[in-house]
Amino acid sequence: MNTDNQRSVVFDAAEVEFADAPITWRWARHADMAALRVCHFQSEVTAGQPLYLPEQPSDLRVIAVAEQGGKIVGGLVAEDSVVVTMIGSEPSVAQFAYDAVIHMMLTVARREGTRLVEIRLPTGEKFDLATGVETGQEKPTQ
Repeated sequence: MNTDNQRSVVFDAAEVEFADAPITWRWARHADMAALRVCHFQSEVTAGQPLYLPEQPSDLRVIAVAEQGGKIVGGLVAEDSVVVTMIGSEPSVAQFAYDAVIHMMLTVARREGTRLVEIRLPTGEKFDLATGVETGQEKPTQ
């Protein structure tokens, strides 16, 4: 009830801050990518280096969106990966592994649409090898 000595205040939804609104999660849609690119750019500035973001959500690269008050405030990306771990400590195994086996693993990973293969050595060293898969490519089995 409004009396003459009380003023009614109306806010435009764009003027209201949603700091107390809960964060909700859902799967990304193509329409979300513009807002996710803004969040991604902010992450790259914070990290001081380029970071990976798929061109679009797909079965190959799942993207979850975080929303607060109806606004996209972040997200998560998950994708298939291959981890190859050397067994044993014989140096010659590591020396000949690429030509004998790892090259074949990279070829299969590329064919299946996997973007990176991580190689781990018993020394604790690890290397990421790019397979050459394009960011938006679907798995051929889909």
